[in-house]
Amino acid sequence: MAKISIVVPVYQVQKYLERCVASLCAQTVRDIEIILVDDGSRDGSPAMCDRLAMSDSRIKVIHKRNGGLSSARNAGLRIAQGTYIGFVDSDDDVEPDMYEKMITAIEREKVDFVMCDYLRVPADGVAYRKTLDIGGGHYNKARIKEEIFPNLIMGEHLEYGPLLSVWNCLYRTEFLRSGNLEFDEDVRWSEDNIFSAMVGYLADSFYYLKGEGLYHYYQNPGTITTAYRPGAWDVYCTMNHHLRSFFDPVQDYDFARQLKLHVIYYACNCVRQAGTRERGQAVAEIRNIITSPELTQTFSDLAMPDVPWKLKIQLLLMKHRLAFLLYEVVSKR
Repeated sequence: MAKISIVVPVYQVQKYLERCVASLCAQTVRDIEIILVDDGSRDGSPAMCDRLAMSDSRIKVIHKRNGGLSSARNAGLRIAQGTYIGFVDSDDDVEPDMYEKMITAIEREKVDFVMCDYLRVPADGVAYRKTLDIGGGHYNKARIKEEIFPNLIMGEHLEYGPLLSVWNCLYRTEFLRSGNLEFDEDVRWSEDNIFSAMVGYLADSFYYLKGEGLYHYYQNPGTITTAYRPGAWDVYCTMNHHLRSFFDPVQDYDFARQLKLHVIYYACNCVRQAGTRERGQAVAEIRNIITSPELTQTFSDLAMPDVPWKLKIQLLLMKHRLAFLLYEVVSKR
């Protein structure tokens, strides 16, 4: 059994894959299992995965039909044999000692997972460290409830809380499996959000390596997630429905308002994306979003969140279903 399993979903990334895998093979922790999950790539990635596996016995390859990022991560998660599991995106890379530092922390602190900071690398190549707006160190259950639960799903300012991405974390395999924690395959985008919210709720403890920018997140061309996506609103409604199924029954904390803010957050995103389309198409799509049962029910008994006045105007237009005015506002941003 390997000490660590690293799951790397692979889809159309032949330009970046070798850089990613080289950083994993160079880890100071040698007892590592690297699982490359080819999610039906149509470029040279499948052959590259096989070639990389031949060069290092620690690399395993899964070839599967395209099912999306959640499906690819789950495929790797299900065969992982490591005591700990991490996830790395195939167009990113990591510091050579990332997993040595994470193992040291997770074993010393006896926690369910450990989290680090990361370096954001924009197109100009000038990297800068991103840190979270919480303190570092050990979080027991009491501290999680006090400091993490209030923003676990969505914060009052319509911003995500600290537990969001999975690629800057290392998890105890037994913790994930005992909680039946997998990625939601009905949610094609922002799948980290629902997974991390459930992790944060179920964890008894975690450790934050604040100040350690161990992961390198690249803003590569073609990987921007803010562009218009047909059907995005339906996907996000599905995400919120699944979040409700998990969080509504819990007894030790009331997440009802956060779930409503979560709906509004993604409605704002989808409205802004729709605003990039031709006027007639944009207005029709915006109307579809703001008249949907999910959004109208959310607004029916919700006090407005604490957001800047420009965003508050947008929310009021959404609440009162003023599609034409809303288009004029978002299309000029």
